[in-house]
Amino acid sequence: MDDEKLKAIESRLDAIEKQLKALESEQHRPLIGSNVWVLVPIVAIVMWGLQNI
Repeated sequence: MDDEKLKAIESRLDAIEKQLKALESEQHRPLIGSNVWVLVPIVAIVMWGLQNI
């Protein structure tokens, strides 16, 4: 392989490594966040339904 192909492969590998690091950092976000605001109305509806039993 000539140097141009090796440099192209290395640059592509660097880009993939950056994407992988970004995905890994996304996975380490806290579990409680904006998702809790989705659960609040669901829990309220369930509790309202259980009151009528």
